Amino acid sequence: MKSKPILITSSIFTTPNSQFWNYNDIQITKENFKEDYFLFFSNKKLTYLNKPLQKAGSIIRKQKKNGLYVWCDVSNAIIEQIEIQHVGQGLRITINQQIIQFFGYVDAWFKDLKKFCIQRKINELYIINNKIGCGSYADVYKVTRKSDNKDFAAKIYDKSSEKFDSECIIKEIDILRKMDHPNVISLLETFETQKYVFLITELFMYGSLDDVISNTPFSEEEILRGMYKIIDALSYIHSKGIIHRDIKPENILFRKPNLDDILISDFGLADYYNSEGLYQYQRCGTPGNMAPEILNDKSYDYKIDSYSAGLIFYQMLSFGKSPFIVQDYQETLINNQQGFIDYSEINASLQAKTLLQQMLEADPIKRCTINDAKFNPLFKKFNRMTIIIKRKRILYDQTASSYSPRSTSIYQTPSNSPQILKNPKYKSIGLNTLHCLPNRVRSMDSQLFSSPKSCNSGGNNAKTQNKQRNRNFKINVKNSIYQSMSSTKAI
Repeated sequence: MKSKPILITSSIFTTPNSQFWNYNDIQITKENFKEDYFLFFSNKKLTYLNKPLQKAGSIIRKQKKNGLYVWCDVSNAIIEQIEIQHVGQGLRITINQQIIQFFGYVDAWFKDLKKFCIQRKINELYIINNKIGCGSYADVYKVTRKSDNKDFAAKIYDKSSEKFDSECIIKEIDILRKMDHPNVISLLETFETQKYVFLITELFMYGSLDDVISNTPFSEEEILRGMYKIIDALSYIHSKGIIHRDIKPENILFRKPNLDDILISDFGLADYYNSEGLYQYQRCGTPGNMAPEILNDKSYDYKIDSYSAGLIFYQMLSFGKSPFIVQDYQETLINNQQGFIDYSEINASLQAKTLLQQMLEADPIKRCTINDAKFNPLFKKFNRMTIIIKRKRILYDQTASSYSPRSTSIYQTPSNSPQILKNPKYKSIGLNTLHCLPNRVRSMDSQLFSSPKSCNSGGNNAKTQNKQRNRNFKINVKNSIYQSMSSTKAI
């Protein structure tokens, strides 16, 4: 039976006047395209003809009779699985009511393209269960995939909300689609209905780094291993030209209860690097976890993520104590803006403390980049492990129903961090005006202050350290880890 396309009268993904097929050249080599044959209906011959179609990422292309290729970027196009009697299963791809349909062995194509496209019929594929997180911009629900009963997380945006920002959501989706790293969250599918937008991701039930950072005695060896995972993931993110802008313990999630299985999540405030240092929502982040130049209205670049990662490093080395966060919200903002850090709480080796100070340098010009941190001698053995696996290999992807190839090759963060503008176009703000932040800022956690305790940094023998290398720990989840997935504007 031939299914009818579902029409959404208020789609946020519609691009007016865009053509389906493009005739200009595209910068993708022939070797990158995968070719398969499918059945296409011929209006001239009134029958189905077997023709080739090629795919590379979100790009599909076909060859015309004159030998020239036309191509289409299916990003944010509507994709549907269809079936016609006596023909079989097929795919329908729609862009601004322009449609291409083809039939045959389409399962592999659907699996690859659904990451880039928008689907409509979420209720046919998923059971929407209980709410596990909520915020000012989105709610998060636990959902179950009907085909295999696997659980996932669905970040749901209400299109009728006054705070619904379609431009930010489209950017978040576009950035998530580019993520393909073991320690970075990735987007599996996107759905849109008349009222909602759904982002399907892996479900994380082991909590966040924030849940354990103040009550778990990590050794320095374990801390360095966890920090390398975070730094390596940020290096990958930066290599894609993206600044995360909200690195904090709440956004470091656990796949399993150990520091070898952590990943960076929540790209709701992420943006593409701008050489002028100007961004949509220029001042954004979570108070107490931001680089000072953001609160001082200065131009900024990738190094703000280096600073925020340094704050995580500080908290891990000080048993959860933040250098800025106190009970009073306004005082937290002032502390964060001034950027003064007391290192007396840090119980670590000289080498680790030196790297920490380089990451938390208040002057962004002097601050080390993420790539500088990644290749610090402290992480030498972890870099050696990365070099050994510099090749394509198969990694188990827990978010999918089968194994999937994932690249583990070396990638470079921008080698020379762009120079900070000395005369920013934004005026500096006074301390007494911090309460008027006209920006997009995360809400503070209800428990703002953790009691400082000394960090257990060392003294373990090799046998004990080897045991600790992959040790699991009990995570007492204080709040839903999905509470921080939705942003709130500053008061």
